[in-house]
Amino acid sequence: MMNQPNNGNPMTRTKYHPASIFFHWFVFILVVAAFIVIELKGQFPKGSEYRDLCKSVHGVIGQLIFLAMAARLMIRLIYGVPQPTNPKPVIISLAKAMHWLLYALLLISPIFGILYFQYGGKEIHFFGLVWPQFVTPNPEIKKVVEGIHEFLGNSLYILIGIHAIAGLWQHYVIKDDTLRRMLNKVNA
Repeated sequence: MMNQPNNGNPMTRTKYHPASIFFHWFVFILVVAAFIVIELKGQFPKGSEYRDLCKSVHGVIGQLIFLAMAARLMIRLIYGVPQPTNPKPVIISLAKAMHWLLYALLLISPIFGILYFQYGGKEIHFFGLVWPQFVTPNPEIKKVVEGIHEFLGNSLYILIGIHAIAGLWQHYVIKDDTLRRMLNKVNA
């Protein structure tokens, strides 16, 4: 609510709430870390300690992404988002679709990651806690879930790239406030 005129009305908001900005960049850092760790996994032979460590770290990061995205959505519901700066309805519609698709993938992908481990019969640890076993281990379903999780991850690579290019395009070509608002650099 800091420096926000009309705090309760997202239609008049000109800036993102600081918590929204924090969670946007926190999720970005977590996603980059998850991608780095899972790509690093391929450098180690199957069954090696380092490969298993990469999978475990990737799993913890995925759980953090899920929690951070849940918090981000709660903050979005509470504080809203600023009005779009681009007046073209097609751009506004595309931006909204992109954001909701990213939100969905960032919530669904960790769920499939958890299912992957559980169908593989492996315990899932999260800062000293162990998840209960929700499904019966099944190697065939594990392969299907793994394929879905990888598809979602690859889709995230593409969507995040498009999202970043769109933000840079709006900043450098359209010259609007979209990127500056997410960097909390707006004087409104």
